[in-house]
Amino acid sequence: MQCGFQPELKFWIIAVLSKRSQRGLFVWMCASFESLGKQFRPGRIVSAWVGQRVESAVWSGFARSEILPWWLGKGCRKVDIPASRFAERSRHDGRMHWADISAGLVIRGLWDSGEEAKDSGGTVPRLWIVTRQSSPVEKETFGHERMPLLEAPLFSADPIEPVIDLAPPSPQMELF
Repeated sequence: MQCGFQPELKFWIIAVLSKRSQRGLFVWMCASFESLGKQFRPGRIVSAWVGQRVESAVWSGFARSEILPWWLGKGCRKVDIPASRFAERSRHDGRMHWADISAGLVIRGLWDSGEEAKDSGGTVPRLWIVTRQSSPVEKETFGHERMPLLEAPLFSADPIEPVIDLAPPSPQMELF
């Protein structure tokens, strides 16, 4: 199969992709957290304190704290995500760097009750992890410009038993 690019351009594209993948830009999972010994990553079902009850939703991404009023204006609610530690993937070495979360703090999340999810074609509630700008020391330590926002709980810091995260059923049916 022939590529329609000129040889110099093909080399440049390969070099750029190689450089980007070394910096971790093509790594899907850039963050993780741990609660009760189980690791959670984007795309997984995560439980959070929503008011006085526990709810579960798909970890759909990240919300910058600098535009929190915009998220709240769209109907999202602040929630508490109890965790014992978190990790960020370094853009320098591609490794996950872990840090403990002090007792009495939670990861701040945003709960999308489902109305926004329905507007975008989704059918299940979504959860967004709120992030903030890293300090210079954090940027050097973690190799990442964003950190999860750790705050005192609005509802509870009590750990939540993990929900069994089953893969969604395959749309492909058996032929026999």
